[in-house]
Amino acid sequence: MSDRGIPRSYRTMEGFGIHTFRLINAEGKATFVRFHWKPVAGKASLLWDESQKLTGRDPDFHRRDLWEAIEAGDFPEYELGLQLIPEEDEFKFDFDILDATKLIPEALVPVEIVGKMVLNRKPGQLLC
Repeated sequence: MSDRGIPRSYRTMEGFGIHTFRLINAEGKATFVRFHWKPVAGKASLLWDESQKLTGRDPDFHRRDLWEAIEAGDFPEYELGLQLIPEEDEFKFDFDILDATKLIPEALVPVEIVGKMVLNRKPGQLLC
């Protein structure tokens, strides 16, 4: 089980990429970036026993919860955040920032919020 726990809902689940990307701006300056999605509703987790009971009763709970929230107008929102590391700081950490098995602690590199995604409509075809 993840250290982040079992999500109570997709609406309260964080998302993040495991890879570090190297982005280059128009002036040729490179920055290492990790992407994060932070739920506006906050994080909420289930205990192991709760998750076992829930998935036993309703294996589609998370998908249905998201669908019904959108249908009711309670649109899930996620903030897009970036961890930005200037290229010259690549080796200042005691771990490899390019290692996909390592998290970059937010205490060392804070997540800067740059945007928001709102799920304000359902897909046209649920079971493609």
